[in-house]
Amino acid sequence: MLSLRALTRAVPRTLFQRSTVRCLSSVSRTPLYRPVWQPATRISYPAFSTSCSRREPAGESDQELSAKIDQEYTLEVENNDNSKLEQLNQYLRESSFEVTDKPGTHEVALTREFGNEQIKIEFSISDINNLDAEEYDQAEEDSAFDDEAEYDDGKNAINQSGVRGGKVDVLPEDSIAPADRDAGELPEDYRSTPGFPISLVITITKPGDQALRISAVAADGAIEIETVNYVPKASALQAETGKEAQEAHARYEGPPVGNLDAELQLLLERYLEERGINAELANFLPDYVEYKEQKEYVSWLQNLKKFVDI
Repeated sequence: MLSLRALTRAVPRTLFQRSTVRCLSSVSRTPLYRPVWQPATRISYPAFSTSCSRREPAGESDQELSAKIDQEYTLEVENNDNSKLEQLNQYLRESSFEVTDKPGTHEVALTREFGNEQIKIEFSISDINNLDAEEYDQAEEDSAFDDEAEYDDGKNAINQSGVRGGKVDVLPEDSIAPADRDAGELPEDYRSTPGFPISLVITITKPGDQALRISAVAADGAIEIETVNYVPKASALQAETGKEAQEAHARYEGPPVGNLDAELQLLLERYLEERGINAELANFLPDYVEYKEQKEYVSWLQNLKKFVDI
């Protein structure tokens, strides 16, 4: 004979389960007597799943994206111009400037000593975005035409190898001795990136924690001074918060230098030129910005691919 527990398990559970649907106004009660022909109440189940969520597989585009990043990385590495790096290092050796370039950041600083002064020039590689794409393409096209014209004009020049015993042509630049050329004139093979403005913050600090904070722009092979601000406490410029930082950045910067007397403007320019802030620096900066931006871009591609491949 079946036990009471076995009999209870054998009875269909639907006979004992009530409907999960309720009316908000009242609670329905099951009558004591129910007609035999009345259909059983339909049981409703939750529409949501109560099972544990499973980890989604990698996206369908992950492999394609990773391959494209790798292709771009390979292209950038193959087209890297190491000759420009040597030109940059040559300028740094001759100018006495030292570069503070932290990988992974967009900020760069040039520092040097001049007498009892500490000179610091700060700029950002983000300024390369100020160069319009059409202007860059046009500058590259003009540079290519210039190279072709120089090649055609100089086939029989004195600085080109020609037929022995033949007539030798002399180009205009060949008649100028190296010693007679301007001191700030760069060699012809030093071709800078198409010009784009680079904002500079120049800080000249003297003993006693006094400083001049100069805002300038390097563009088209020249340094243009915008404002000159005297700072009685240079250390406050490094503070990011606090009363000293607020006072340092709220100081009167003086009038726009372009509105000053022409002779005063000229003397301010000479003041910077004596400290190496001159046309050579203005030509160096676009090349260094391009070099730094390219290096950071390659590193960015590596990090991006590494993340996608995880």
